[in-house]
Amino acid sequence: MLNLDLEHGESVILEVRKHWFVLLGIVFITALGVIIPIVIRFVVFKYNFLPIQGIFTEYEFLLKFFYYVWLLFLWIFFFIEWTKYFLDVWYVTQKRIIDVEQKAIFRREVSNLRFDKIQDISIEVSGVIATMFHFGDIRVQTAAEDSSEFSMKAVRNPEHVRKIIFSQHNVEVKTEL
Repeated sequence: MLNLDLEHGESVILEVRKHWFVLLGIVFITALGVIIPIVIRFVVFKYNFLPIQGIFTEYEFLLKFFYYVWLLFLWIFFFIEWTKYFLDVWYVTQKRIIDVEQKAIFRREVSNLRFDKIQDISIEVSGVIATMFHFGDIRVQTAAEDSSEFSMKAVRNPEHVRKIIFSQHNVEVKTEL
């Protein structure tokens, strides 16, 4: 866990991450990128595309080299996307929401939103898969002058997250009165 610099008496109530289905999509895209060149080579030799088959046999070493470079780029893509998936997180505490967004491998943005600044929380679950697996987008609008918005896509169980944020918001409002 990231060093959050929590205030005295403040602890993390909920850790909100993206749904595992997002990572499954990244794995699928990467696997497809690995398999497509193999399928193309198989089709060329199976159905005897003679001009292309000659190129494949004559430049086999060069094509293997480019395929291995392609695999390296796919691995880098998968690593970057997995890192962003794993490190994008919201921490809900008694007093605020801490949004940690991994922008790139060595670039992270950490934002705070106090519960007294929350104006509205909306969730959007769109599609059959999102409904079946209980994930969706969540947006928290603030009452600040710049009317900024905290958002996270493909959150696990967004209705539960909204209920916890509202319950903490209501506790914060009651303590102010």
